[in-house]
Amino acid sequence: MSRRVVVTGLGLVTPMGRGVDTVWERLLAGERGVSAPQRLGKDVPPTRAVGEIPPALLEDLRAEHADADGQDDPRTLFALGAANDALAQAGLEPGVHPRAGVILGAGPGANRIEDVDRFLATDGAFDAVAYGRHLGDLERESLVRHAAEQPAARIAAAHGIAGPVHAVTTACSASNQALGLAYRSIRRGETDWMVAGGSDSQVNPLGLVFFVLLGASANVDEEDPASACRPFDRRRSGLVMGEGAGIAVLEAEEHARARQATILAEVAGYGASLDAFRTTAPPPDGRGAAEAMQGALADGDVDPSEIDFVNAHGTGTKRNDPAEIRAIHTVLGEHAGESAVSSSKGALGHLLSAAAGVAFCCCVRAVQEDAVPPTANLHTPDRLCDLDLVPDAGRRREVRAALNNSFAFGGQNACVVVRKYVPGGEA
Repeated sequence: MSRRVVVTGLGLVTPMGRGVDTVWERLLAGERGVSAPQRLGKDVPPTRAVGEIPPALLEDLRAEHADADGQDDPRTLFALGAANDALAQAGLEPGVHPRAGVILGAGPGANRIEDVDRFLATDGAFDAVAYGRHLGDLERESLVRHAAEQPAARIAAAHGIAGPVHAVTTACSASNQALGLAYRSIRRGETDWMVAGGSDSQVNPLGLVFFVLLGASANVDEEDPASACRPFDRRRSGLVMGEGAGIAVLEAEEHARARQATILAEVAGYGASLDAFRTTAPPPDGRGAAEAMQGALADGDVDPSEIDFVNAHGTGTKRNDPAEIRAIHTVLGEHAGESAVSSSKGALGHLLSAAAGVAFCCCVRAVQEDAVPPTANLHTPDRLCDLDLVPDAGRRREVRAALNNSFAFGGQNACVVVRKYVPGGEA
């Protein structure tokens, strides 16, 4: 069995707010959601720029899910909010759904920093005496409540989704891998619809310091933290950490049409690869990225000339950006110069396991509206980044199909193709 797979619902929780309409309009306008950290309180953050969920939105989500398990876990809150919106748009009510599932990319959930901090001596070593003294203060279910599968499991429980429920933990490519696996499950006839995408939150001292230690964090002008991440710019210095969720409802075409759902777009292909190079750097020629992109096009029998928009991984790091541009040249060939290429990470920060889920929602809107979002903070393009990178503000143009790129530490690459939905087309 090979069924067409369509998109019937979208949900976003991002530093630019909640809801696809809100986030999409702000992105097209060239607005930016990166700011100085607001909720770390007395803790001195290791970086001065983050793509942080606004405190008022976080409190709204806590109130909305006050009775839900895991409401102390930001990843779960973001996922529940985005999934609720996507399912509402799709018109799928809570019930018992044995032929539906949830696959989400998710981060490790290091949200109980107190449980770590109280066991460290002044020299940073583990303090067994402190451990014994504070053993009774530990949250008894911390490991279970903050495990990677919790966002997916909580969504499934809240909506009666009784089919396969999985977590994907491949960092920055996790959302695209989740979307790709959901797409394949529906196409093979294993499920009728799936909730897929990703949610993550590492905006805490432990999460933020990780990328500082790797040397991947951007240099920050404290007077203008929103300018810190500069994908494809000659002056780029690294990435900015962000948080949020991007979630979609994928559905078999015949199932969606039978219940008269509004179809937003079609998922047309998925490809994945491994660089087999270095843990924290891509091969300079972008060969692993190119393999995943080519795999996605081949999977959907999509000609490179149909790709009018590439939603780039575009982290703003010295090595990633030119390697991705080389990969795009390799895959799209002569058409590369005709495609619009942009990265939303300058505006939102790098949402890690949620990044590709947010980008997927933007790809769907791009093919729906024939519009492409800009690359924020791009003023002087690197000479090695020689494509149409959409600086300043969004642009109206035909978008027949969009390619969503995600490339993770560890060399994990995953790409998804989204195209306009045309009833009656070939599977």
